[in-house]
Amino acid sequence: MPGTYPVPPGGGRGAGPATVPGDLLAELDRLLAPSVRSLRHSCAVDLTFGGSLAPGSRDAITIRHLDGHLGHTLRDLHVRAGYGLGGKVFSMGRPLVVRDYFNTAHIVHAYDRAVAPERIETVFAVPIRAGETVVGLLYLAQRDDVAIGDRIVARAVEHTRRIERDLAVGVEVRRRTAAYDEAATRDHRAVADARRDLDEAISLVGDPQARRRLREVSQRLHRITAGDDSAPQPAADGVLSARELDVLQLVATGAANGDIAAELGLRPNTVKAYLRSIARKLGATNRTHAVSLARESGLLP
Repeated sequence: MPGTYPVPPGGGRGAGPATVPGDLLAELDRLLAPSVRSLRHSCAVDLTFGGSLAPGSRDAITIRHLDGHLGHTLRDLHVRAGYGLGGKVFSMGRPLVVRDYFNTAHIVHAYDRAVAPERIETVFAVPIRAGETVVGLLYLAQRDDVAIGDRIVARAVEHTRRIERDLAVGVEVRRRTAAYDEAATRDHRAVADARRDLDEAISLVGDPQARRRLREVSQRLHRITAGDDSAPQPAADGVLSARELDVLQLVATGAANGDIAAELGLRPNTVKAYLRSIARKLGATNRTHAVSLARESGLLP
């Protein structure tokens, strides 16, 4: 029999008092694509489609996901509150079904031109909520004027409840991840600030041994803020051998590896080995850095 009638459960108003956060809508849009496909399969209907609030809107749903459609006239359709079956469901905040869609007088036929190519006769629409606010719609449709039975109704409503639960979980995960990232960023900034203060203080320390130990702490903080706390640690005592000091003193004059090898009677590869050892002991990233750290530690004049 033609007409529109409510299907429990449901209740409450649809349009919310404030704009819904974009991350929630993005999460719902991500959930809807597979949900529309699985809903059509589980309910064995001709067509399923749905969408979420248009970004920045409080009273319009955009249909973006379809399965079983004959064309694309419904895709990207904006369904406003109070217009069409979906608009009525959006405003009322509860599921509704209509048979003999094009002849029923209980809805505003604002979207008939978009619906007509799909040859829809019976449509069931369910609101998707986030808290008390309707943030999306799911539709099931048949191309014959047949009743949508209680079993399909219950299955569709439960399917929608699962989407709502998944939506709540997904948004909470994003919120906690964002909070963690923000806290980590604050912590890294705080450590970086502390390291800068420490580096300034090191220059005021007269004791070479104390400067060396403080420099080790500074380098450790640098590795932490750079996300590389697994980098090799400088030797506990930072002591260089006499030969390593000879090599480093020549490095400090700007000598190249070949010149150092000739001056000290070493092979170039041996010079490279000494430089690697020096860098490891001092926690240096390159030869210039090694000279700077050695001078700060009192190893070089």
